[in-house]
Amino acid sequence: MATFTIRLDPSLPAPEAWRRILDLHGHTAVIPLTTVTGAAMTAGALVEGSRFVARTGVGPVGFDDVMVVDEITQPSADRAGRARIRKEGKVVRGSIDLAVTPQASGSRVEWSQQIGVRGVPRVLDPVVALVARLAYGTALERLLARRG
Repeated sequence: MATFTIRLDPSLPAPEAWRRILDLHGHTAVIPLTTVTGAAMTAGALVEGSRFVARTGVGPVGFDDVMVVDEITQPSADRAGRARIRKEGKVVRGSIDLAVTPQASGSRVEWSQQIGVRGVPRVLDPVVALVARLAYGTALERLLARRG
C-alpha cells in the first residue's frame, strides 16, 4: 500500500478545523466529480460504525470509495481529536488516521493514509502516494477554507 502524511496548521480552533474536515457535504463541494452519501454527514453525527460512500465518476462510469469509521474522538479547545476511517471498497482500500490538535495559533491537522488501488501494482506505490498526497492536500485546504 502507498502511504503518505499531510500536515497543515490552520488558524482555526481545533473543533472548527475538525468540523470542516469531517463535513462530508463539504467533500462533495470541493472534490471534483465526487458525491458523498451516508446516514451521518457531519462531524458531530459521525460515530464508530458510521458508513459513507464517496462516488467518483461521470454518469455510470466511476467507482465507490466505501468508508467506515472505526474510531472517533472529537477535539476540544485543549484536547486533540482523532479518527480512524477504514476504506473497504472494491477499487480503493486502506485507512485514514486523522488527528486535529489545538495549538496556540489555531490547530495542527495531521492526515495519514494508507491507500491501495485495485489493479495498480505495488511498484507504483510511490506514484500513487504522490498523486494521492497532492489530491488530498488540495481537498483538505479547500475544506479548511470553507465556512459552510
